[in-house]
Amino acid sequence: MKKRKFLMMAIGTAALFGMTVGTVSAQEQTDYVQYEQDWPEPGQETANIIYDTDIADDVDDAGGLAMLHAYADAGKANLLAVVSDSSCIYGVSCAEAINTYYGRPDIPLGTYKGDSVVTPESYTYCKPVTMKYQTTLRDGNDARDAVDVYREVLAAQPDGSVTIISVGFLTNLTELLNSQPDEYSDLNGVELVRQKVKLVSCMGGNFQDFNSAEYNFSCDPAAAQEVVAKCPAPIMFSGFEIGINLDAGERRYEMAQDDPVRLSYDLYLTDDTGLATRWSWDLSAVLYGVEGLGDYWTMERGDVSVLEDGRTTFEKNEKTGARAFLVAKEDVTLVEDRLNEVMISAKKNNPDEEKVVCLEDKNGRLMRYGANGETWGIWDSDQLVSYASAPGAYMTLEFEGVGFDLYGGTDTDQGMVSVQLDGQELSVIDTYAEKRVGSQCLYSVRELEPGKHTLKLVISEEKNEDSTDHIVRIDAIKIHE
Repeated sequence: MKKRKFLMMAIGTAALFGMTVGTVSAQEQTDYVQYEQDWPEPGQETANIIYDTDIADDVDDAGGLAMLHAYADAGKANLLAVVSDSSCIYGVSCAEAINTYYGRPDIPLGTYKGDSVVTPESYTYCKPVTMKYQTTLRDGNDARDAVDVYREVLAAQPDGSVTIISVGFLTNLTELLNSQPDEYSDLNGVELVRQKVKLVSCMGGNFQDFNSAEYNFSCDPAAAQEVVAKCPAPIMFSGFEIGINLDAGERRYEMAQDDPVRLSYDLYLTDDTGLATRWSWDLSAVLYGVEGLGDYWTMERGDVSVLEDGRTTFEKNEKTGARAFLVAKEDVTLVEDRLNEVMISAKKNNPDEEKVVCLEDKNGRLMRYGANGETWGIWDSDQLVSYASAPGAYMTLEFEGVGFDLYGGTDTDQGMVSVQLDGQELSVIDTYAEKRVGSQCLYSVRELEPGKHTLKLVISEEKNEDSTDHIVRIDAIKIHE
């Protein structure tokens, strides 16, 4: 479910039952985290940022990452790490493509590896960006566990110096808080955060209509509950009501034509909404995390809890409250202008760019040959991937380069495919899986001799004994030239 769809559900429900806007006193929970110091003021020094994002389900995550690179270029931020908190297999590889394009290919990357499944197949822009741009990660399976990255990066930073900008589900932060001592630190997760983190800027919650749950919290309310109850660092929430009144994206045409963030907005807005701009929940959390309140917002400080369905409660506590939320000023034009200006300020910086070419399933360079009267078809439910099920059916591609990544689907009815290069069989790939995945990297070769090559994919007679058919689905081939 997209954030925009949840918006309609939340507003519609509130209107139906005549719910009013206002605070709801927290009941049966009085053990709040307290913070007896002055509230941190971002913007006073260079911000050291870990970006925790559900990049995949909405495009403002990509816009927020572009903002962070622009801030880094201006000396206002250090981007320490990027971790994906969704189950989208192409989320973290998309983030790497953006980092590489903007000149920071070595930023540590991680992705959620836990059991929670949220937005598992949101392919709108993360898949195309992964396949069309330079990455070392073929997909999220290649990435490190987000908590491992969190702990390594935090342990290496000065005490009280890190700002976490969380613009998605709180799955990663929950696992961080519950983590145990390891090779990076003798501290458990709560104590590590207490020592190293000065502020969390979180896009989450609804602090205008307390009877409606915001999307990020409602997708994993247990994680939201735990983070809000346990995180020892102060948390500033940019609630649903902030981003819904901010539009960004109309100035993306001022970005370079090959900019992956421009492509992300083009794909998302054209294919998904047909609009010129997108609401900007995540960008607001980035703006606050780096620049602070500025002339953009005021704040309410107090005690917050999260209910079982993801709704929030708030009690004002200006002296020791460890939680706060942004309050919009009457005119939001200043904020919108700033969001757009910062986002388009990020510039390409990849002088050693590797050229890659993405040949999607329907590309004319991919030659398809049937077997036993069957030809390759188009599987519409998987966004036009090619498929065949007759053993002996094959696909060929002539290319010039030093490597290729083969992308396709897995499922309970899928078979095996022989991968052959220049007349030699490299491997037989079993695409059977107990759980369906619409697209992932099935096979990769990155260190071929430069020159012309012929790739051939042949559906095998053999199949996994648990599979119900021989189907093979091919999504795309990424050529490294």
